[in-house]
Amino acid sequence: MKRMNPFNNNKKLRVEFPCRKKSLKKARMRVEDFAVTNGFEQEAADIALATQEALKNVIQHACPIDNRMRLEGEAEDDSLTIIISDTGKGFEQCALDAGPSSPLSVHGRGLQLIKGVMDEMDINTCKDGTAIRMVKHKYGV
Repeated sequence: MKRMNPFNNNKKLRVEFPCRKKSLKKARMRVEDFAVTNGFEQEAADIALATQEALKNVIQHACPIDNRMRLEGEAEDDSLTIIISDTGKGFEQCALDAGPSSPLSVHGRGLQLIKGVMDEMDINTCKDGTAIRMVKHKYGV
């Protein structure tokens, strides 16, 4: 059964979720469907995993006052971009520059995982919120 998104025009996706763990499965399915619909079958699992990790970070570190997490996607012929944003308090850039976390750490490996499965990742953060942009290129293109 194909899940439909009223905001999806096949090439763009825009959806908001409540800032809670129950939203992770719904977001992952939505992004995976979006990827497959746009010809990214081989990359869909990686894109969905990276999205889930980015949303986990919002839940753990930034649940905004409006309690909403925003997910946007855009598909092109050879790449798919996902942007996760929130209106939380942001964080210091030096937290990203500290280097990778230990493999045995309980927290801190989500961004490493995203970097490992996506082709591009950048983060913009300020006192008004954070946005993470992730790009996956189509295999074989």
